[in-house]
Amino acid sequence: MTTRPLHTGYLILALLLLGAVMSCKKTDTPDNETPLDLSQVAIAITPKGTAKGSVYTQQVGAAGGRVQSADGLMTIDIPAGALSAATTIGIQPITNEAPLGAGNGYRLTPEGTTFSKPVTITMKYGAGLQPGLSWIATQKSDGSWLGCRNTVTDETAQTLSVQTIHFSDWVTGKLIDFRLAPEKAVVKTKGQVHLYVNGFAKSKGTAQEDQEGLAPLKPLYRKDASDEELAPLPQITDLSTLLEQTNHYRLNFKQWRLSPASGSLKASGSKAVYTAPDKVPSPNTVSVSVDIEATNANRTTKLILVSTITITDQYFARFTVDGVTSVFTEGEIIKPNGPVQSTGNAAVLFVDAAGELGITFTHAGDQKTITINTERPQVGTLPFATTATPQGHVYAVYLKTAGLVSYNCVDDELLKDGNGCKQGRSSTGALTLTEYKNENGAMVSGSFSGTIWNMGDPVACKNQSVDISGEFIMPVNRYN
Repeated sequence: MTTRPLHTGYLILALLLLGAVMSCKKTDTPDNETPLDLSQVAIAITPKGTAKGSVYTQQVGAAGGRVQSADGLMTIDIPAGALSAATTIGIQPITNEAPLGAGNGYRLTPEGTTFSKPVTITMKYGAGLQPGLSWIATQKSDGSWLGCRNTVTDETAQTLSVQTIHFSDWVTGKLIDFRLAPEKAVVKTKGQVHLYVNGFAKSKGTAQEDQEGLAPLKPLYRKDASDEELAPLPQITDLSTLLEQTNHYRLNFKQWRLSPASGSLKASGSKAVYTAPDKVPSPNTVSVSVDIEATNANRTTKLILVSTITITDQYFARFTVDGVTSVFTEGEIIKPNGPVQSTGNAAVLFVDAAGELGITFTHAGDQKTITINTERPQVGTLPFATTATPQGHVYAVYLKTAGLVSYNCVDDELLKDGNGCKQGRSSTGALTLTEYKNENGAMVSGSFSGTIWNMGDPVACKNQSVDISGEFIMPVNRYN
């Protein structure tokens, strides 16, 4: 079997490097707004969730009844007449693989069961979800997802409820991301950072799905991309009216803020563009935030999302692994024909003859290396590849010299011959390039973040996650 989570030369380079060194400002409204082209937005497809615990089963007959999961976090209320005969109902806890999924997931059996009357599914939403901004989603047999517009929130009981006539996989999730993207960024003086709140485009399903209030999930931005070629980064547009919503709330992007007032911010709806000043300010970081309100009847849920941006006129690089950050000095960032400092730390960005981009960060103190590479670099957001997209664009690898390798569990080579990785966990995340040229010595800036999964054994994916992120402004090293 051949495995290729990233360009072989890039991994060798990473190992060589490791071994060798053992107040608030009101925003403007942008001009010349361009309508968002939703024709490029595709339905999200992911692998099915994997089992997390034992199945709870219970017999229910024509008289109906209530079935509750073993953990008490899900109940199914089946009315009289929904079943024509005694049926064994099962609830299986599973991993939540939905785009913007958060919280619990369950597989209801017999899968594909159709009821004569709607049954009510109720799930605890708990930590990580917000009332009015969360819903229940269900996965179809083809791996696509449907969000339930008719989700009902009970804030007192902290539950979400829907009615359905069929059994499948059901999970809780977010209508919009509760993070401002990018959460962190680095930009050179006079440069720009595009910020956005991710969500789902309004879309129609089949006639039956529309009747049941089910919406196909089409993420507007491919930050959690799992199923498609790159969607172009849209121009500044008010997306409030284009975002999918439940039938029980109204979404409002109240105000964008810039603090301190270094540079400028132009915002509209769920998007904004920050432009850095001509000179590096002191302090050299700014915060961009957006206030969001979701109104449900007379109740309002408020959410504030924040991004931190670093302004510099020098090269810059840092990465974070599971909350531990490593920062590189300018001398530790490798330049064309430049020396490698003896500190043991090194960051390098290079482009090969085929135009493939590779970025490697090595921190010798704790023997950590991250490598990101993509076959089709371009300005914009490039999703990490996942098991659903063997032709995906970005591969991410994290390694320690005395530990397991973690990376997105995907590649067309890796998926051949019934490889066990096909059933592994999908990685989520993206590389965002704010400036890119492939000329030797040209400055490239961007950021990345996501969760990648540890294989441990190349034949069997293991469900251990590693959270990675980073920001950089580095020169291109050409290798022809």
